[in-house]
Amino acid sequence: MKASRLLSILMILQARGHRTADQLAAELEVSPRTIHRDVDELSAAGVPIYAERGRQGGFRLLDGYQTRLTGLDADEASVLMLSGIGTALGDLGLTDALSQTERKLMAALPKETRVKAAMVADRFHLDPLGWYRKKEETPYVISIAQAIWADQRISILYESWKGPVQRDLDAIAVVLKAGVWYLIGRDQTMRVYKVANIQSLSILEKKFERPPDFDVSQFWGEWVSSFEGRIRPNRARLRVTQKGQNLLKGMGLTPIAHFSVPDQPDVTDIDLAVEGEANTVREILSLGAEAKVIAPQTLRSAVQKEVFRLAAYYSD
Repeated sequence: MKASRLLSILMILQARGHRTADQLAAELEVSPRTIHRDVDELSAAGVPIYAERGRQGGFRLLDGYQTRLTGLDADEASVLMLSGIGTALGDLGLTDALSQTERKLMAALPKETRVKAAMVADRFHLDPLGWYRKKEETPYVISIAQAIWADQRISILYESWKGPVQRDLDAIAVVLKAGVWYLIGRDQTMRVYKVANIQSLSILEKKFERPPDFDVSQFWGEWVSSFEGRIRPNRARLRVTQKGQNLLKGMGLTPIAHFSVPDQPDVTDIDLAVEGEANTVREILSLGAEAKVIAPQTLRSAVQKEVFRLAAYYSD
């Protein structure tokens, strides 16, 4: 365990250049004191690692130092062979590089490890798109990726819900969620842009300084939570059948809470985060007789009104 942690510290510093004791401790799930002891042991073993003092201090490897790491086991090799799952690398223009990497990896592995890695690659495939959905055209993903690798600013014409807007941005990162590409860009603040909504893009000559402690997975997780809270700020209580709960699951809607209904074992009351009234009415009507609005009364009345309107529409 300790040897693995020492190797992890070495690999993290080699890949990222600089990390504080607190950052290393959080990544490796140990205390900062343990990190300091580990760094002392690495230094004593001849690894050119040094500490930087001050507020932005931390640990860094001597410039130019590289370590050769060999001995991939079968599971580690299998993980590398899964690096190209789905269409992400193709969208980024890295399909050829992936093929060459896989060939080099397979040629370098021992026979037993090579067999396991090839088996995983042959038996696992990821299709990131939902059913009945076509892939959105995103012609600017490669240009965005080029700007991100080079820390260059970009200028985009973006089709927002308010209309077209022109923005000059720092291209910080891209995220692929459920088959849809998103750009994390910084103007004065960090914002998220759907790449398919970019109407035009040009890479500017000006470079930018990347935020040193930016963590894309942490930012994305916090942004998604905030976005979902904004997009579904209201609450509704529904009485649903088991089929209704299955339909909600298929719609990607997860109840906040469940409540049993006395003397009615075939139904359950649930609290659900919902959007504005119009969208919520459409979602509830798609459940048919498998769900009934209990509260709020305004939503219940809106559903009733739409049901009466539909009945009148089909009365002939």
